Formats: sequence, C-alpha cells, structure tokens
Amino acid sequence: MSTAQPTPAPSPSGTPTEPHTDRFLKTPGNSFVLPEHRLVYMSTTKVACTSLKWMVADLAGEDLDVFRNGSSGVQSRLMTIHRGRGRFKHATGLNKLTAAQVEEIAAENGWFVFGLLRDPWSRLWSAWQSKFLVRHHRYRTNFADQPFFPRVPSKASDVVEDFRRFVELHPWTTDPILKNDNHFHTQMRWLKPDEIPYSRVYDLRDFRTFTDDLHLHLRGLGKDQELYLPRANETPLPMTREVMAGGVKEAIEELYAEDFAAYGHRWDFERLKFAPDGWNDDAIAHAAYHTVANDWIDQVNTTGKQWRDERDAVRRKHRQARKRLRRLEARAERLKADNQRLGGGTGSLAGRVVGAARHPRAAAGKVARRLRG
Repeated sequence: MSTAQPTPAPSPSGTPTEPHTDRFLKTPGNSFVLPEHRLVYMSTTKVACTSLKWMVADLAGEDLDVFRNGSSGVQSRLMTIHRGRGRFKHATGLNKLTAAQVEEIAAENGWFVFGLLRDPWSRLWSAWQSKFLVRHHRYRTNFADQPFFPRVPSKASDVVEDFRRFVELHPWTTDPILKNDNHFHTQMRWLKPDEIPYSRVYDLRDFRTFTDDLHLHLRGLGKDQELYLPRANETPLPMTREVMAGGVKEAIEELYAEDFAAYGHRWDFERLKFAPDGWNDDAIAHAAYHTVANDWIDQVNTTGKQWRDERDAVRRKHRQARKRLRRLEARAERLKADNQRLGGGTGSLAGRVVGAARHPRAAAGKVARRLRG
C-alpha cells in the first residue's frame, strides 16, 4: 500500500495509524483483488458477504458455473460461492501480490478499497440462526451434544432461551473449533482498519451508498456494469427486542468490545429494526422446517460422499490393475524378442509367451502364473 501520504490516515477511533508496511501481506485470506478494476474487497462474514462474493466473481469474469456445480452440503446454490478460493481464477488476494504491487494500491492511485460491517447485535443473531438454529450440517456434526446447541423450536420461547444460553456461554471464545470460526470473530479481526487504507468502510444499512460509489469508480475506468448481487437470507426469524433482553444486549457489547470501540458511534440500539416480540406459530414452524431441510441435505450429501469415495476406490483399483497388465504385456514383448533372437520354437516357454502376447489381455494372467512357476 502506498506510504506517500504526508499525514497518516486516521483510524476509526480518531488516532493516526502507522504507515502501511509489508505486514499487510500477512493478512488473512479474506481479501479479493481485481487489478483491472483497481478494486479491493475485504470480506467480513455475516455482512452481505455471500452477495458481495458473487458480485466480485461476476466483475472478475469468473465462470460462475464452477461455483454452482458440484455437490455440497449447503441449503442453496448461492452458498456454493464459499466453497473455496481455489475456484477463483481471476480475482486474487492481497497476500498473493508482491510488495511492490501492494504499495501501488491506494486511493490516490485510482484504487477503490472497501469493506462492510454491521452492528454486532444483529450480526451475532444472524450468525447463530444460520449456523446453529437451522442446524447447518457442519455445526450439527461438531456440536450437537454441546449444552449451547439449540433445540428444534416448537414455540417462540425456545428460540429466545436457546440464544440467551449461547450468548451466556459464548463458546466461540473457548471451544477450539469455534475459536477459529470466522462467523463469530470480531469484525475488526478481518477489516484491520488500522492497517488497510480503505477508501471507505460502509455500514450495511448504507448499502445503496456503497453501490453508488462503486458504480462511480467503475465508470471512471470504463468498466461499469450491472452489479450481480443475489440475496441469500439464511435467517428465518427477524430480530426482536425480547431476543436482546435479560442482559443479552450488554453481554454482546462486552464480547464485541473491539468492534464497538472502533465503530460503536455508528450504531444506535434504539434505531435498529425490530420485529414485534413473540413470533407467531407459522414463523416458528418455518424455522423448524429449516432444521428438517438441513438434516435431509446433510444425509443426502453424506450418502453422496460415501458413493463418491467408493467410486474413487474402484477407479484406483482399476488403474492399478491396468498398470500391472501393462507391465505384464511389456514383459511378454521382451520375452518374445528374446525368443526370436534365440530362435526358440513355439513349444518353448518364450514361444508360449509369444503366443500369449498376441492376445495379451486374455492371457496375461496365465503368462504371469507360468513365469512364477
């Protein structure tokens, strides 16, 4: 990143930051760089990241079918965009660039570097629903026997109580698996605003402003186009005030103190969008349906994986058998040549091998047994 600025850019807390150094090359792999578009997106989970990754893939000219096709234990095709960075062939990452290339990335050089974030209250509520309440297969496999794993809800109070227990136990701070789960980390861990020279970090509620700014940037490069932003909503229940009652709101503020210290001035709890307390029976049934659907998807995906493993094992055995056959055929050819050189008859061992070599696939096993004898 460019260090030519005479005055360091201010951090979200208002204090100057140090010039950007090559430590930026060590950031996690959540950056998406489109050099031709002079664009850098720093991804943050549960902040429209599914939509934004599809947008980046489309802008970069990726083959979108590469992401959509293939089996996966996810509830919709849209979620296949998260199946791995290896499928991105044109969008690269900051940690894949040279130091000189990184230094070139700066607003004054015509780059648009952006990230998005949201208030931690709704973000944690969304993450818990999409991974635990609806029983995402990986979370059910790893945590179904844990005290913080929710019930299949039958009434509204089940959801409120189970989310409260999850926040009270905050397993993402202690469990060795969840401690490495991006969905429950602070947003500052991924945005790194004191290291990355953003053009702007947008709040999720300002998404329209973000798209307007992006169009303006792309027009300046002659690369403006319609933005592909499919919406993937994995949270069946809207947030209510009841969900944040009983000390939950305050606990989240403490657990995500790093986010609140950096951007808390943007978030007013009283101005958040809340649904009326007490979801109706249809809403709870809809949430329960998601758990059944995910259970079925998990079973189908697991069975499919078993079949693929069995198929791959058969293919490996077939390849090994073909290699053995080719070795036997080659040996038969060598014996045939030796027999011709020595003038052996068809009754000799070499002669019999010559005859077998004329039909190697049918006789290779017989030749091998004879040679061993």
